Amino acid sequence: MIWCVKVIFWPSIPFYTDSKKEMLLKLRLHITNFKFSSISSWRRHFSLFHPPEKTYNILKKQLLDRINTFGPLTIAEYMKECLCNPVYGYYNTHSVFGKRGDFTTSPEICQIFGELIGVWLLEEWKRQNCPQHLQLVELGPGRGTLSADILRVLSKFPDIYSTISLHLVEISSSMRNTQKETIEKVTSCLSNKSLPIFWYNDLREVPETLSFFIGHEFFDVLPVHCFQKHDGNWNEVLISSMANTNELCFIRSNTRTPASIAYLPLVPNLSDRNAVEICPDMLCLTQVLCKRISQTGGAALLIDYGHEGEKGDTFRGFHAHTVCDPLIDPGNIDLTCDVDFSLLCHTVKESGERVTLHGPVTQAYFLINMGLFTRLQILLSKCKSEKEQNELFSACEMLITNEQMGGRFKFVAITPEFKEMDNSKLPGFTPLPGTPYAQEKTV
Repeated sequence: MIWCVKVIFWPSIPFYTDSKKEMLLKLRLHITNFKFSSISSWRRHFSLFHPPEKTYNILKKQLLDRINTFGPLTIAEYMKECLCNPVYGYYNTHSVFGKRGDFTTSPEICQIFGELIGVWLLEEWKRQNCPQHLQLVELGPGRGTLSADILRVLSKFPDIYSTISLHLVEISSSMRNTQKETIEKVTSCLSNKSLPIFWYNDLREVPETLSFFIGHEFFDVLPVHCFQKHDGNWNEVLISSMANTNELCFIRSNTRTPASIAYLPLVPNLSDRNAVEICPDMLCLTQVLCKRISQTGGAALLIDYGHEGEKGDTFRGFHAHTVCDPLIDPGNIDLTCDVDFSLLCHTVKESGERVTLHGPVTQAYFLINMGLFTRLQILLSKCKSEKEQNELFSACEMLITNEQMGGRFKFVAITPEFKEMDNSKLPGFTPLPGTPYAQEKTV
């Protein structure tokens, strides 16, 4: 089915120069060579971090006062305050995306990323018998680039585009304004009919009707509780203050905490691990997604950097695209954790809902099996200079090479479990003929 879409959206490939062919060959060989190698780990020990210049700030003083009055904070409490404080929180006071921000996301790197997700949504819409009303829901839309790229693709197909309303889950008012500007700049050129756009603070506020959910780098910033095994016992990692200083520090709880009692039993194969990070919001939202997809149809495509249970100490900060100590400058750095996809998948399987789980697969696997090479060839042929070709090639390389985003990011899909639907060959999760994965089994 996906080949049909590519013939419509990406017409026949024109003749290529030797330089273009050489670049494509290099990229294909690079994929073939890396795909069986181990995924590079993030630097997870604070001794390796490169912190920004230490500055004393008001939020840090408030956190220290709170700790000195009420006792240590959980990492979840610390993350929530540092990221979402209405006055001093990182998301309300900083430009977080792009070269001037602290991180860059896949949609900002190359349009192909969003285009392939748009093709995936089109295929899933067809697979579910082309419903006449479709809510496209993005969780944490950033600057709105991903939604804009998706809509640009879907506008090529009036049958689906005419059914869409866009629903964005975003708590930041400044980011909402940015999203509105980005998306309307694109949609105003696509159709005479304006596209309805709605914003919400929480997923549970989105109307309960058939929806396609996109979550790209959404779960990794949700607050987590961190636990370590010490002398055979599990202790929660907390944040306290150093005696006679104005510095924050990590400590281990000496007794069981409410979070350890509530959340540790939810982790599969806990006895095999020495550290674990649990995101309660991720577990709750995953259950909400499963219930809605089971009851109303639709699908969820979740994309994030993460692991499958082999890590447990990934809490870190980001400043100016550099990993840093997460305690160094509260409110002025981004905080994140790798998503535990083993726990996410376990939650889906144990939800009790009639849904099917697909993945996890790496970002390289998904994008290549959605036809990245074909789309890259088309765009290379339209480049006006060798510089443009090199920039496009480098962007794709960043998306799919193992050492960068290709191995670190993973894709998971949740679809309805209907008898009349074939869930065995979902696009993006099935090897595509002609790719390095063609001889592998469906994931």
